[in-house]
Amino acid sequence: MASIGSTARVLAVMEALASASDDGVVAQTVIEKSGLPGSTVYRLLAELEEAGLIHRTPDRRMHPNFTFERRLSFRHISAARIVSACRHLSDAVFAASEVITFSGHNLWWHLVQQHETQAIRLRAHPGYAREPYELDSISRLALSFRSLAQIEKIWDTTAFFSVGVQRARLSWPQVRNTIESVDRDGMQFDLQGNAKGVRRFCIALRDGDRFGCLLTVAEAAIPLRDTTEHVERMRALLTEQRDAIEAAGPAVPAEMGEAGAA
Repeated sequence: MASIGSTARVLAVMEALASASDDGVVAQTVIEKSGLPGSTVYRLLAELEEAGLIHRTPDRRMHPNFTFERRLSFRHISAARIVSACRHLSDAVFAASEVITFSGHNLWWHLVQQHETQAIRLRAHPGYAREPYELDSISRLALSFRSLAQIEKIWDTTAFFSVGVQRARLSWPQVRNTIESVDRDGMQFDLQGNAKGVRRFCIALRDGDRFGCLLTVAEAAIPLRDTTEHVERMRALLTEQRDAIEAAGPAVPAEMGEAGAA
């Protein structure tokens, strides 16, 4: 069975190949993009070609014969730490925690960590996707990282509606003002819950200088005994996890940077 180090090397080479243009890619480019020693890259390229996963043209350029895409790929933060943060949040509040990002023009659920004692079972599951037209906390925060020009180009600006059961149609000026007023470094939440009766508290994780994903706590939108205390507790928990993840940086296997690794 391949070790973790070997798996990381294969994935690095496949990612470098998958990013090739229509003209293909040369071995030196794969070496530079993967960060692996040349000897390791040449060996893996030969194995992938033998397996039929690479087509090599007479000019020695390589074309991937596979589709490879990370649905959640970060440069500056560790996906493993995000998974750990979800578990911590779920255990701390006896509710669900989620990782949500964009896939195309949809909000896309990468991870859902449900707690066995939570009051509501979420419909969302890993791989679940929905459009951001209900302007709830996750839609507002995610869209705030897009320019207004992008939003106007990608989404139907007449299709947005308000949070909750009433689902009132919102005009584009209302949507625009709401998105512009979002504090991207703060926590977004809807105390009354969304149209499905789910209340989410969410905070954005940045991958360097760009949007990474949303880290959320999702719970049943039942009345709260002390609203202020509950909100502040969620804010503290999410902020603590966000700051710890961003401060720790990416998890890079030691083998990836070792000269002479084979």
